[in-house]
Amino acid sequence: MSGIIDKNEISLRQANRKDISILEVWLNKDYIKKWYGEPDEWLVEIQNDSGDFNWLKHYIVMYQNTPIGFCQYFDCSHAPEGFEWDNEPQGTFAIDYLIGEEIFLKKGIGSEIIQKLCQLINSLEKPVQIVADPVPENIVSIKLLERNGFILEPTSGLYKLKIK
Repeated sequence: MSGIIDKNEISLRQANRKDISILEVWLNKDYIKKWYGEPDEWLVEIQNDSGDFNWLKHYIVMYQNTPIGFCQYFDCSHAPEGFEWDNEPQGTFAIDYLIGEEIFLKKGIGSEIIQKLCQLINSLEKPVQIVADPVPENIVSIKLLERNGFILEPTSGLYKLKIK
């Protein structure tokens, strides 16, 4: 792959059962596992997206016709209690994202994923804000969020993008 990526060729498509095997590979990569934790927990959520976890919306990041990453969003009011976003207002949506194929790292694709995911949330939902909760040591993700307009709210530890 050349160093030039046509960002217009990046898209999101809804994840489906056929994606489980590639998701398992990605979630078990050291550079992803370091931030995402136990892959089995994520896989259970993704596999049960029409049952207990139907409030999670999963997407595969595509470059041309190739799956290169994963992202998801959810309405925080439907998530179980005990998380940083428990006291956030109605209309708060949280995001997660990863690039699963190493050759696509450090090419500006993370920004494209966040922008496309936020656009998708804005088109399908009625958000008042979008939040992310990266591990504090994940400096790359934090800088990515900040470049895309997210601001750290120190009391909750959440990075927030207010929707006008």
